[in-house]
Amino acid sequence: MIQKMESDMRKFLKANADPVNVKKYSRYFKEGYDAYGVDWEKLHIKIDEWFVKCQKEMSQKELLTLCEHLMSTGKYEEANIAITFMVKSRDQYNKNLLNIMGKWFEKYITNWAHSDVASHSILYLFLSDKVIGFKDLLAWTDSPYRWKRRAAAVTLVKDFSKSGSVPQALQLSRKLILDSEKVVQQGVGWLLREAWKKAPEKVEDFLLQWKDQAPRLIIQYATEKIDKKKRMKFRRG
Repeated sequence: MIQKMESDMRKFLKANADPVNVKKYSRYFKEGYDAYGVDWEKLHIKIDEWFVKCQKEMSQKELLTLCEHLMSTGKYEEANIAITFMVKSRDQYNKNLLNIMGKWFEKYITNWAHSDVASHSILYLFLSDKVIGFKDLLAWTDSPYRWKRRAAAVTLVKDFSKSGSVPQALQLSRKLILDSEKVVQQGVGWLLREAWKKAPEKVEDFLLQWKDQAPRLIIQYATEKIDKKKRMKFRRG
């Protein structure tokens, strides 16, 4: 069943491939963009159909195996299918599934789009549904894998659309404030910018403590919404 489903999916993807779309979107992915170029609206409809079919004909273990196969190919749309399947499997979320997601971030997720969608649409739900706690997410900041570290920050960004905790945002940011990877710096800056909207004084105090040590990209992102004149005080001394 797994092989047949994979075959059907790839047949559809190849039949609807569009090199014009690949060229159009590749400029947004400096890490590389290995894609079929399938129109998202068309693909989204098929993903819904495939998921219903998989739910009827596969066990949860088989579904996860299918997703693992799709993630491992490096093809952009195949990873989209796997990630969307995980989004739709919310009623199955548990800590074992979090470990599987962790391995995806270590082995297969290699671009900001998949990282951020998985963070906002999956990891955030683990947190909001209390399948995991903040300490579980904080542990990801110690990972040697940059996309996993970025995910820790970006997951909390989503939390600020609800009732994000500024102390948690600062605690996590402190763990990553000296990170050398650009994609992580962007995630941390983004988190601090969202936290600033809720508690400007606390975040500004934090930034002033780190302005001479933190990468400039973090400060740039974090202070983006601050008045231009006021932003000057966050320059390095």
